[in-house]
Amino acid sequence: MGARSRFRKTDLTEVRLFEFSEPSPTRDADPAALAAIQSGWRVLVGRDRRPIGVRLTLNRAATDAAVPALGALLDSVLAGLTFESDGQPVFPQGLIVLSPRGFDADVTMSGWQAPHNVLLEFGQSDLDDESRLRQMFEMQKQGVRFALRLDQPAAAPPERLKYFQYLVAQSRHAVPAGVDPGDATIVTLADSTHEDIDAGFAAGVHATAGWPLATLPRSEPRGLSPAQTAVFELIRLVQADADVRDLERVFKGEPLLAYLLLTLANSAAFRRPNPVSSLGHAISLLGYQRLIKWLVLLLAIAGKYQGTAPLVFVAVVRGHLLENLAAAAGRSPAERDDAFVTGTFSLLDAITGQPLSDLLRDIRLSAPIADALLAGTGPYAPLLDIARGLEAADPLALALAKAELNVDAVDVNRALLRALSAADSLQLLLY
Repeated sequence: MGARSRFRKTDLTEVRLFEFSEPSPTRDADPAALAAIQSGWRVLVGRDRRPIGVRLTLNRAATDAAVPALGALLDSVLAGLTFESDGQPVFPQGLIVLSPRGFDADVTMSGWQAPHNVLLEFGQSDLDDESRLRQMFEMQKQGVRFALRLDQPAAAPPERLKYFQYLVAQSRHAVPAGVDPGDATIVTLADSTHEDIDAGFAAGVHATAGWPLATLPRSEPRGLSPAQTAVFELIRLVQADADVRDLERVFKGEPLLAYLLLTLANSAAFRRPNPVSSLGHAISLLGYQRLIKWLVLLLAIAGKYQGTAPLVFVAVVRGHLLENLAAAAGRSPAERDDAFVTGTFSLLDAITGQPLSDLLRDIRLSAPIADALLAGTGPYAPLLDIARGLEAADPLALALAKAELNVDAVDVNRALLRALSAADSLQLLLY
């Protein structure tokens, strides 16, 4: 197929340069359809060790909610990833692999459409279902692209692999012997160490879904970058209620931070109604409480070591996810901001290579944030547990959200989709 040749021998690090898309769900999306799924997600990381998108698993949840048609469910997911900026719908630009599990494909799927950077993942068993294959061909006529999950010991029929732009395997060892890495774009799922990931890339793997969150590669330098040191100083100044001019002076001493602050202030993720043109304007407009939240985000972004970009992406998703969950639970704006700080700081030790207790020593964070980060206790600890559960597609995450926050599956899934969209909107800054 002509579309497939476009992706042969293509490094997925280039995806974000040409995978621009328009939001194009063709039917009205019903948010209630999100009640039927237990979501899980992993960051997709390309050969340059930078994020290129996400893989979303959409497991059928054990719930009494009505099971929607698959097309309606997928439309609701795409709608959840779409936000409005200046009156226009904005859809993520990174690669999105949707992997529904436990849902029957219905006749409505034959006319289903998706943005070009969205791939629908099929299981290997679907190759034995002639009706599913016919449906897939009809969807391809609509421009839908597919990934094939290699989840059976038997090799997939070679003549049918050509219909899939991506092959998803548990590891490089699970790729069929007859598949030439130069003729198929391969994504692996279960490489759990940096050594495994490096070996997979060396063997021809194009991307990995997931990234070790506990440590940096051994080759990475340790310690804070100058920009991160400046951010810590800014946080201390804000907490001391210093003059705006003192904060401006620190920002001007680190051009990267000044650029990031102004660009963030004008980004779609924060939806400012009017442009922010100066550092003093940005600081005054945000206010010190809001500025602390932004500085936390800048602290993560300012780490530019190779191998930290996936950690930063996950940290940013966590921050937005915890904030969204707190909002869904009816928490106050101050609590939502604290939830954001908790999520974004949760990987700061891995991002910087420094113990979290040392990093927080000179920053007077509120006790609930410190308790969640250092002891796993307090009101924000369950939110972090929910975030980690969604990263692992743990079905207990929904039950925990209901028990701790009194929010249902719709709220949790919507919170996650919005967090992923917010992180994607910052990619040009993050990477």
